[in-house]
Amino acid sequence: MDSSLPVLVVDDARFSRAIITRSLNEAGFVDVRIAESGSQALSQLEERSADIVVSDWNMPGMDGLELTRRIRDMDEILDHFTYIMLLSSQEEMAAVSQAFEHGVDDFVSKSALRTYLLPRVWAACRIAGYNNGLLARNRQLRERIGTLERRNMVDTLTGLGNERFTDRALSDLLRQVASRGGAACVILLALDNYGELAAGLEPPDVDRVVRAAATRLEYLVRPMDVVTRIRPDTFAVLVHQPDIEHCTKESFHRIHAELHGHRLDTADGVQSLQIAMAVCAAHGADGIPTTDALLAFAQDRLSSAVQTGEVTDGIWREKREESESA
Repeated sequence: MDSSLPVLVVDDARFSRAIITRSLNEAGFVDVRIAESGSQALSQLEERSADIVVSDWNMPGMDGLELTRRIRDMDEILDHFTYIMLLSSQEEMAAVSQAFEHGVDDFVSKSALRTYLLPRVWAACRIAGYNNGLLARNRQLRERIGTLERRNMVDTLTGLGNERFTDRALSDLLRQVASRGGAACVILLALDNYGELAAGLEPPDVDRVVRAAATRLEYLVRPMDVVTRIRPDTFAVLVHQPDIEHCTKESFHRIHAELHGHRLDTADGVQSLQIAMAVCAAHGADGIPTTDALLAFAQDRLSSAVQTGEVTDGIWREKREESESA
């Protein structure tokens, strides 16, 4: 039995508190706190949880059933299990079935306190220890899953979000535009000379060029904008703008001007970034596309930018999609 589990004794009667705490201390329990009322018990539990609460049922102000309900609410928030044992008189025993529905775990009659308290508390230790151990393992499992999920959405070279992360972030952005207005801008930037760099440089130098481009791009956008790497040679910037008029190639000219032609030192000499860029947008007036539709539209505009050597832009329109599918 684990006598180190924290126990909270709640009773407005000094004599009852003394009997219970003395019995627990003599049994080897080393973490026993006392409270004189339900409100005092809640204050203590807010500071530090208990695994077992032994409480009088009939107390002024807040009785044992209300205290139980409040503790269950706290447990839900804290992802914790508290074993709750109420001390009852003969009159209250008639309402035991109702009390179980309130979340009470066990009862001990005050008339048999000296005989049955400790055996019931030892049983409570087993149950509380098992349940809180299970909750802890579940938390660890969720944390591991969360870590794997985050790793699945991060580009390991740059630390930016990857294509999967981009889909999720763009989906959130489109929902925001649909519910609150404004425009969703997708800026795609391709390292137009990536193939040339990959063929002519050592892999560490190629990685250095990509990381430098990513770092400079993050510096050029606002802190609330989302920068991702969706392919080895392509970055995306997701931007929420208050109006579609702010989603043009002129609006983001500075990004292209600062990146295109930027020179980097490598082991094989100075290399320049060759950047193709497309600015695409969607807003409620023209319909809200799916993430796939908007990214496909942006990719089409980026292909034009690569071919022409000019920054391109465009607004996604639902009728455009319909005419193309007709």
